[in-house]
Amino acid sequence: MQIRKPAGQHAGAVKYDVLSALLVLAAQGGSVEARLALRLSLLITTRYNWRSGTFCVGQREIARMWGVTERTAKREMSAMRTLGWVTVSRPAARGRVAEHRIDLAQVLIATKSFWADIGPDFVARMDAPAQAAGETPQSNVVQLRPAPAPLRDGSLWSAVAEQLLMDHPATYTAWFAQLVQVDLQDGILVLGAKSGFVADYVQQHLVHRLTAAAISRDPSVKLVQVRAVPA
Repeated sequence: MQIRKPAGQHAGAVKYDVLSALLVLAAQGGSVEARLALRLSLLITTRYNWRSGTFCVGQREIARMWGVTERTAKREMSAMRTLGWVTVSRPAARGRVAEHRIDLAQVLIATKSFWADIGPDFVARMDAPAQAAGETPQSNVVQLRPAPAPLRDGSLWSAVAEQLLMDHPATYTAWFAQLVQVDLQDGILVLGAKSGFVADYVQQHLVHRLTAAAISRDPSVKLVQVRAVPA
């Protein structure tokens, strides 16, 4: 799966596709993902340089734009970095705000499960090889990185992870791939994430999928817990 970089005569269409993918996530996703998608969409439409793939805007301006405190803006930007949507390409310095880069591939992976709700034409366009029409050079293509294969270490989580990757590839890549097995005792499977944000989100919004997959692999499982663990 590939996406053309927004350059040349097709730039406008690609921009609309990226924003459409984000906005359908904002409309239908979980509360945290939806909020982040909406706020990233606002940054893209107001401050994003499509040619360089970056935006330069201070935390105070972001907070004003989102209608939140600077502390909340800082936390939300950190959450986007945790998801891999945004990276710091140039740190802030005295008299200069930080420059951020948006990873369109990661953003689209997070939205893929909602593409069909936009329409079959959108799915076909997003999944089609960029060279099919013979109009866009390979240098203008962003490759969507496939989900990393689960580690086959014989643990229950390795088997559960393989099942989740097959059943929910986009969700696995965005969230489940960041989990590791911490403990399994008395029917309680404990999974860990390096980020507290990821642990909290999965525990609140996705633990039912984890539990169902774990029980399908081991009926003795009664409960799945997700918590933050030190790196």
